Amino acid sequence: MLADKFDSTIEAKWQHFWAAQETYRFDEDDNKRPIYSIDTPPPFTSGDLHMGHVLSYAYFDFVARYKRMNGFNVYFPQGWDCQGFPTEVKVEAKHGKKEPEEFRKLCVAWTEEYIKKMKGQMDSLGFSPDWRYEYRTMYPDYHKRVQYSLLKMHEMGLVYRAEHPVFWCTHCRSALAKTDTEELEKQTTLHYINFTCKGQKLVVATTRPEYLHACVAVLFHPEDARYAKYANEEIETPLGKRVLLLADKDVEMEFGSGLVMLCTFGDKQDVIWMYRHKMPAIRAMDEVGRLVNAGAYDGMKAKEAAEKILDKIKTEGGHVKSAPLQQVVKVHDRCKHAIELLMSMQWFINVRDKKKEILDAALRMRWVPDFTIQYLVDWTTNLEWDWVISRQRVFGTPLPFYICEKCGHSEPAGYDELPFSVPNAKKKTCKCGAELKAETSTADCWVDSSITPLVISRWPDDEKFMKKVYPSSLRPQGVEIIRTWAFYTIYRCLMLTGQEPFRELLLNGNVLAPDGKKMSKSLGNIIAPDKLVVDYSADSVRQWAALSGAMAKDRPFSYQDIQYAKSFNNKLLNASKLVEKSLEGYAASDEDRKYLRGTDKWILSRMTRVIEEVTKDFENFDFHHATKMIHDFFWHEFCDYYLEYVKHRLYSPDKYGEESRRAAQYTLRYVLLNTIKLFAPVAPHLCEEIHSIFRKSDNETIHKSAWPRKEDALLDAKAEEMLTVLNGAVAQIRQHKAANKMPLNAELEHVTVTSPVSLKGAEEDIIAVGRMKKLTLHDGEFSVKIS
Repeated sequence: MLADKFDSTIEAKWQHFWAAQETYRFDEDDNKRPIYSIDTPPPFTSGDLHMGHVLSYAYFDFVARYKRMNGFNVYFPQGWDCQGFPTEVKVEAKHGKKEPEEFRKLCVAWTEEYIKKMKGQMDSLGFSPDWRYEYRTMYPDYHKRVQYSLLKMHEMGLVYRAEHPVFWCTHCRSALAKTDTEELEKQTTLHYINFTCKGQKLVVATTRPEYLHACVAVLFHPEDARYAKYANEEIETPLGKRVLLLADKDVEMEFGSGLVMLCTFGDKQDVIWMYRHKMPAIRAMDEVGRLVNAGAYDGMKAKEAAEKILDKIKTEGGHVKSAPLQQVVKVHDRCKHAIELLMSMQWFINVRDKKKEILDAALRMRWVPDFTIQYLVDWTTNLEWDWVISRQRVFGTPLPFYICEKCGHSEPAGYDELPFSVPNAKKKTCKCGAELKAETSTADCWVDSSITPLVISRWPDDEKFMKKVYPSSLRPQGVEIIRTWAFYTIYRCLMLTGQEPFRELLLNGNVLAPDGKKMSKSLGNIIAPDKLVVDYSADSVRQWAALSGAMAKDRPFSYQDIQYAKSFNNKLLNASKLVEKSLEGYAASDEDRKYLRGTDKWILSRMTRVIEEVTKDFENFDFHHATKMIHDFFWHEFCDYYLEYVKHRLYSPDKYGEESRRAAQYTLRYVLLNTIKLFAPVAPHLCEEIHSIFRKSDNETIHKSAWPRKEDALLDAKAEEMLTVLNGAVAQIRQHKAANKMPLNAELEHVTVTSPVSLKGAEEDIIAVGRMKKLTLHDGEFSVKIS
């Protein structure tokens, strides 16, 4: 017997049932069913699941459930992206700075705590991974696979150590990749300062006077007539340093005074100019943001040095003016502090020489929606630098290399040393005779997650298993990490296997607050998934995700959608209880099809079309349209009309005949059973509850039942045409009663329906639903007359 109401208690009951029955178990020994493998996103374990997680995970859980019902052996592992800045920043904020080993233990404890929370959230939302294939990027086995991949790429000549300008966070004291940065608009000040060339005062505009000691040239545009006569002459800075005045096509003549300092390094353009003009790189700042090689300003932070230098210039009469300037500055995406460009010895992976191969591989995969591949094309095409993969942090995968601090030589660890770590490193001697020391830097967290398709396929240890599940059938992920997770995964897996890592990518956008703004604690507009589950149910939250239409686009959260989903759940449950009662004692048989009436044929024909459309939608990942179609069909066709048409046949078999009743029972059963099967991927708990009235054994589950198949024999265009008119007539009768404040069961005297199609055989349905003493039918243009 169905529950009186649908709530979290019912959902918890079925969650325990699925766990006990191992409903989502992947069968490694099954060689008959096709395998569908999902390279699921491992979330950062530095906080609770947020609405963006819920949206993304709901999408590919819909897919997993749909594929299971279509006969696939679904491989749905789930991992956790444990390491890197997100966790370190929070642990450091809570516990302060600690010794490396103690700090790492605190990070592990923090991570385990949040994995437990997030795993509970996933279960409460009805997500269906096979938890036997859970992985953590902080575990030794994962480290071993990541390090193995780096050693392989080092053998290929793709991993190297070199000194280059890199993005550097002086707050976190680590190198960063471009993908670890974001841009913020900020008001700064543009200072106009006198330089001297051939006895003449030339004004240079700069926002970074603290970098004057690292100035190696002054540049102007070759077409700028103001400065052409000074080309290749020496120009003296306010600090007394002499450098060359050079022409360069990338200088903006209209900006500032048209003269720009080339410093090492104020921004990325300085790096380009340094290499182009073969200028020396002066180390201007140390790892914590203090000036070096700056004479009297050594040891000062940038802000203090800028103030002191400007005071000196003003005192000496070299300051012309200062003006406010809106400027885009780069910040570290984790700690939000401004970043610098520093010369640093780091580990890199060569990506610039592999851009064509990456793009070719990307084009061999299906991107959904298809326009999203352009994000990867644009990123790859405009890529200028190699990927800096080393981080000067603690909580990360150790880089498997040794370094000689005396001569700078480096060499890889042996494969027999994996998983490699500093405390367990071997004692080695460099060719110069000095001691080789284990590299203390850790890997960028994208180095970890960029081999998830390989890790879940047990690469490189289990070739047999890998052939079954690699490439992954599906990579679901957010649009905002195409330039990171998608790009790095395609690149790394391609280099390591010679094959693209997945067949299809499913891209989702972000969830915004209802007002369209980004959710943030500071704005107080964060919506907690846990509270929504309590207030509305997990299946309502899942329907919100399906209805959001956030396929590769950002969408505001909609309370209206989740409230509608809750209302629909109630409608579905209540209608199911009516059907349950109507089916008492009924033994389903296809023989009952021969007794079908016009209304039965109509709803069965409509059901057939819905099956066809919803199946197409799931194949194309169009969850919004699929869910909307199920909602509209069940509520506004089955409930609003068909249930009303058959009540008199169900409750009065003596009057209308047992065969008519059995035809109605057959139709009710067929439509309800197929509806909940179509809806099961989206609302798994409610559909499992309703399916219990159809179960033949206690361990049977809807999620292992067969997906509905379109039956062409049930298509009936004439019945659909007739019911279009019949439903229109009933709607007008209902409107008349509402307008006259009459109850729906009030009996009318006389109704005349004029119809362009024959309504023969439907008279008793109109009378039973419309409640009238007399009904007259005419042929002609549709109209309804009530008297």
